[in-house]
Amino acid sequence: MMMKIQVMPVPSVLLEEDWELLLSMVSAERRAGAARYVHQADAYRSVLGEVLARVTLADHIGGQVKDISFSRNAYGKPFLRDRADLSFNLSHSGGWVVMISGGHDLVGIDVEQTNPIDLQIADRFFAPQEHRYLISQPANMQIDTFYRLWTLKESYMKAVGKGLSIPLDSFAILPNDQGDWHCEQDEAYRFQSERLDDGHMLAACSVGTALPTEYDVVTVQELVQAIRE
Repeated sequence: MMMKIQVMPVPSVLLEEDWELLLSMVSAERRAGAARYVHQADAYRSVLGEVLARVTLADHIGGQVKDISFSRNAYGKPFLRDRADLSFNLSHSGGWVVMISGGHDLVGIDVEQTNPIDLQIADRFFAPQEHRYLISQPANMQIDTFYRLWTLKESYMKAVGKGLSIPLDSFAILPNDQGDWHCEQDEAYRFQSERLDDGHMLAACSVGTALPTEYDVVTVQELVQAIRE
């Protein structure tokens, strides 16, 4: 089963009938959570993430979208209840929902909206090597570098599946002499980092298996069509 990365732009407005259909596909817990969001965009991202996972995983295993069932490990990482061996991971931020899936190796993915930020946060949460690398970059590249390092670290933690029980400053992800990102404490992991667009940074991580060099763009209408079929 080939690993793939999917990226889905989040629309500013959904047709009411499409939104109701999407809501009908997610768990009761997700529907209740969506109703509590103050901003509709947050509800869209949350629901679209679960639906993207359901449609993708149903396609992987040949099941029905509505029948997909999830569980979580002790640290909160979701997995497919009946096929825990099938790896996947989700993330959403700003205008995007992203997913990595396929194969049996541990995988993680993260997307972040690259808003202005106080770079002093890096001194608190990054490993010393990462902080040195960050401040060594030209001033006009430091925000970009911060989000590149942050998403890489998040993708690694999500792949490992132990959440914040792993201190952020206990491992370092840096470029090697060839310019490839690697974790100095765990060389088994492979990484990919790129700008998704001018306002978002994307990073993915896997154990062993090479990551896709391209990603699949999925639209909400494609999800809706897959459900109705």
